Amino acid sequence: MKTIVLILILLLTYPFNLQAQKKEKVKGDKEVITTSGEITGDFNKLEVSNNLLVEIQTANRNSYVLTTDQNLAEEVEVEVRDGVLRVYTRSKIVKSKKLHLFLNLINIEEISIKDDAVVETSSKLRLDKIDLYLNGSGEIDLDLEINGEATLSMNDNSKGKLKIDARNMVVNMKNRSDLKADIQTEDLQVILSKSADAKLEGKASNVLFNLEGSSNLNAKKLKTQTAVLNSKNRSDIYVDASKTIEIDAEGKSKIYVYGNPDIQIKGFT
Repeated sequence: MKTIVLILILLLTYPFNLQAQKKEKVKGDKEVITTSGEITGDFNKLEVSNNLLVEIQTANRNSYVLTTDQNLAEEVEVEVRDGVLRVYTRSKIVKSKKLHLFLNLINIEEISIKDDAVVETSSKLRLDKIDLYLNGSGEIDLDLEINGEATLSMNDNSKGKLKIDARNMVVNMKNRSDLKADIQTEDLQVILSKSADAKLEGKASNVLFNLEGSSNLNAKKLKTQTAVLNSKNRSDIYVDASKTIEIDAEGKSKIYVYGNPDIQIKGFT
């Protein structure tokens, strides 16, 4: 009898939960205004969602400037919760004359972007470390200088333009994500799977490439000294190395090597 009651309760509440999660649609009134304010609370992470365009820069205090249609200003939330600065919309904004949020941040260590949101910089952003996560067609256009390590994870049709100088870097891409990057680093690891597409240039001393599942890699303008390439792929691969490159490849991919390195074949089937 208890089991039946529990099932009935779940069935009765389920439609109401779905309805509560559905956002109301709203259009801008074309009367553009600018509002600003302080951001209070401690945080080192930023989460951006709901098709917002956010521009960030470092500053000596945390604050924001929002430029948008007058009736949309109250729809944009900028709040700190559980150590995360969350930027999102209360309603689903289907049309606006202007929707731009400018964030001044003392420091940030992690940025998460989803739901068609875009995060960009207009000038170089200098940080100690950074972890970037892109999902749900999120997009970045960033210029970063990182004292320590940087990681970039891209998924679900996300896109990125990135210029970065970091001590070490890891790039992990899958599910039709697309990246164009200028990278300056000592040690670089690049993991591509499920039709990811990366076009890389810059300079790295040591590089490890892992490719699977029809992913595309064009790194002939990424100048490296030593490279390791592991491929279970069906696409063309372009890499550069000046000293040595170690290759372990399976499948039908064609590998083009630039820089006249010593080539060591560990496997080629």
